[in-house]
Amino acid sequence: MPSYVLFDGTSSVSLSPGYDIKTDHRKIENEHRTRSGAGYKYTWGRYRRAEFNVEFVSSADACQINSWWNANTTLRLYDMSSVVVVSGYISGNAAPISQLVAPYSDQFRGIIMLEAY
Repeated sequence: MPSYVLFDGTSSVSLSPGYDIKTDHRKIENEHRTRSGAGYKYTWGRYRRAEFNVEFVSSADACQINSWWNANTTLRLYDMSSVVVVSGYISGNAAPISQLVAPYSDQFRGIIMLEAY
């Protein structure tokens, strides 16, 4: 399995998300149509995004990832060859690592969505 590292400048968490990691570019845009029927599209910018599932995350790493999400900490996601995949913040409405892996009491799973700034 591929290996990735989330790093905030002082501490890091190693992750093995498997092969379901998705990286893409998103556009910030707005479009509207006038009374005459003419369509206009305004692109305000672009940003990168990565989304992946993780399983068997230790409780210490889960706490670290959830605290980064809570504090909107700027993170960098590195791959095995030390190349930055995405820099940004963990996004989402709920804590990213929040489910226990049965039957373990200290292993967690979740979905990490990292969006560039």
